[in-house]
Amino acid sequence: MLTKIMSQVLYRKYRPQSFDEIVGQQHIVTTLRNAIKTGDISHAYLFSGPRGTGKTTMARVFTKTLNCNSSAQKDDVCLKCDICNQLEKGSFVDLIEIDAASNRGIDDIRELKEAVRVSPAVGDYKVYLVDEAHMLTKEASNALLKMLEEPPAHAIFILATTEPHKLLPTIMSRTQHFDFHFLNSDEIKNKLQGILTREKRILESAVLDLVTLASGGSLRDAESILGKILSLNTPTEQVVRGILGLVDIIKISNFIDFLIENKKDDALNYINEITQTGTDLEQFIINTIEYMRKILFLKMSPSSEKLIAKNFTKEELQVAKKQTDLLTEKKIYGIIKQLLNASQDIKYSPVPQLPLELAVVEIIGEE
Repeated sequence: MLTKIMSQVLYRKYRPQSFDEIVGQQHIVTTLRNAIKTGDISHAYLFSGPRGTGKTTMARVFTKTLNCNSSAQKDDVCLKCDICNQLEKGSFVDLIEIDAASNRGIDDIRELKEAVRVSPAVGDYKVYLVDEAHMLTKEASNALLKMLEEPPAHAIFILATTEPHKLLPTIMSRTQHFDFHFLNSDEIKNKLQGILTREKRILESAVLDLVTLASGGSLRDAESILGKILSLNTPTEQVVRGILGLVDIIKISNFIDFLIENKKDDALNYINEITQTGTDLEQFIINTIEYMRKILFLKMSPSSEKLIAKNFTKEELQVAKKQTDLLTEKKIYGIIKQLLNASQDIKYSPVPQLPLELAVVEIIGEE
C-alpha cells in the first residue's frame, strides 16, 4: 500500500504546471507557445507518441495557458488565479477529458456534439481532450470528423494517442500533428534528481541510473519507479536491480572479459562461482547472448550507440564500448554461436553448467 501511495504522490505532486516545467518535448513547447503569442490557435491538435511522455500533461498546460488571463506574458501562466488553481486540482469545467477506450461509441460522440455548442463556462476556450483516440469506433470517428470540419470558435480538440496510424486519415489531415518522443537518460535523471532534492532524499548515483534505465524513456514510469524505490529502507544497487528485474550487466561483462583475455581457467571458475550463488544459468546465457548482440551492433555500426545506450547505464555503456574495441568480428560471432548452442543444450544437460563450460572451451580454443 505504501509503495502504491508513494508512486501516486510523486507522479501527481510533480506534474508540470507550466510550459517551463515540461521536460524533453521542447520542440512542441516552442511551437505551442508561439501559436499562443501570435493568436494562431488551431481548432484541433493531435498529440501522438509512446505512453508516459507527457501528452496529457502538455494538453493540460496548453489549456491553462490559453485560459489564464492573469499572467504578464500571453504564453505563460500565473499559477495563482482561479483558472490555474482549478486546472491544478482537476476541477476546471472547460477542460473535458474523454477516455475513448471507455467512451468509444457513436452515442458518446453525439452527446459530445451537443455539448460542443455550449460556450465556455469560465475560460475563453473549451478544450476537449480525447485520450486513446484511436480506440473510437468507425461510426464515432466519422461523427468526430464532422465536428472537426465545422467547430465553434470557442472549441479546441486535442486527440492523444499511442497509435496514430489507426486514426482516419481525414481526421489526421484536420489536425496539427505533434510527435512526442521518449526522453533521454539525462533529461529523466535530472528530473528525478530535482524530485529527490525537493523531497529531501538521497539515492546513490548508481541507483538513480538504474531507475532511469528501467523507465525506458518514460518520465511517468520513472517517477512511479522512484516512488517504489523510496519506500525501501535500504535501496542499494543490488536490491534495486532485484526489484526491477534488471540484468546484472556486471556479471556478464566480467565473464566476457575472461573470454577476451583467453583466461580459460578463470572463466570456468567464474561459472561455478555464479552457479553456487544461485544464478539461473539458462537465463544468464540468454542475457549474455543479448549483450553480445549489442556488442555486435556496436562493432559493425558505431552509429547504433544512441539506440543501444537506452539499455545501459553510462558506466555499463563505457565497459561495453571498451570490450567492443578489444573484440574482433570473428570472436564476436564465435561467442554468440557457442552461447546459442549452450542455450539449447542446457535444457537437457544433467549438469547445468556443463554446456556453458564447453562453450568456453570452444570459444577460447578457437583463438
